[in-house]
Amino acid sequence: MPRNLKLRAIVACSLFATSLSSFAAVSTSGASQDDNLSRVVKFGDLDLTHSQGAAVLYTRIRSAAREVCVPEYNWVMEMRAISAKCRDEAIARAVGEVNAPALTAYYQGRTGAKR
Repeated sequence: MPRNLKLRAIVACSLFATSLSSFAAVSTSGASQDDNLSRVVKFGDLDLTHSQGAAVLYTRIRSAAREVCVPEYNWVMEMRAISAKCRDEAIARAVGEVNAPALTAYYQGRTGAKR
């Protein structure tokens, strides 16, 4: 596997998400600003006290995580595992940062995670 592809996969796995008032960011932390990938996930239009709003936000977070992580359709099995881990970590961090009980409950129901 080319070295830069492996490095990109490793960088992509170090995700974080943060919420600021009405949006969260799903991002990779990279060696430089040029390598930094992120997606802002807006949720100011959602009511996070209800499961319907939580479900919509979870879908948005999951979609953003897929965008910033190495594509899951990569033919190399090792890369698929890295990509899946990257997405799982990004989603977990974003859910934790938003800190909305309905979103956390939805996330736990979907993944079986205990947070």
